[in-house]
Amino acid sequence: MNHLLLTNDDGIDAPGLAALRRALEPLGTVLTLAPDGNRSAIARSITIDRPLHARETRFGDGFSGYALDGTPADCVRAAALGFFGERPAVVVAGANMGANLGDDVAYSGTVAAALEGALLGLPAVAISVQGAAPRHFADAAGLAAPIVARVLADGLPHGLVLNVNLPDLAAADVRGVQITRLGCASVHERIVLETGDGEVRRYTIHTEARDCANETGTDFAALAAGYISITPLHFDLVDLRAFELLEGWKLSEAVAAVLPPGGAGDKPDKETGR
Repeated sequence: MNHLLLTNDDGIDAPGLAALRRALEPLGTVLTLAPDGNRSAIARSITIDRPLHARETRFGDGFSGYALDGTPADCVRAAALGFFGERPAVVVAGANMGANLGDDVAYSGTVAAALEGALLGLPAVAISVQGAAPRHFADAAGLAAPIVARVLADGLPHGLVLNVNLPDLAAADVRGVQITRLGCASVHERIVLETGDGEVRRYTIHTEARDCANETGTDFAALAAGYISITPLHFDLVDLRAFELLEGWKLSEAVAAVLPPGGAGDKPDKETGR
């Protein structure tokens, strides 16, 4: 029997979590460990300065899970380290209230939970539903379940995460699936000085929505057209294209030029002897 870890960043009582749990139950044993409150936009933050506390929570349909006073990443780490005894076969994060598209994935606690699973060697899927207050969580969860089932059956390459975004539509109105890249930053930001009296100044960061739906091949465009967007993300942040650029800067020579005489820069390399 497969063990699926279900978590989120909206909190243990979020309707998207309940809908997704019900949709995943035919796939195996759903182990629910989610934050005890909203942790949206917390990214991959973890708790290191205090113990974590878990509280068993009974859902209205008789199933139970655990609420953790930590972050989404904490939930995944705890499960991977043996919180349930069984190591989960897959991490499923969601279903988030609101899409996680473009640059937003860098801040999303939902995507962060999936990335934490990938870091720990577990196949992982992040699932989000379009809209500030989605009306079709049950339909979205039902459409996401076959994607999770395929991941369970075939696995994923190490470090790969599927970021799945679903339109807030009845299942019959969803047009299909598109494999997409990340779109643009969805907002313009500016900082405004609210008060400047005394030693402490108060600033507010204002955001203005930006239309990214016209970028062909992106997650934004797929969702706007009524498709499910699946964006493959990878935990490896190294940009191999930059190696040649940085080697051309000859930084070793620049640093050696400012080292004091007799420093490490004057010692021969153990491998080359130079």
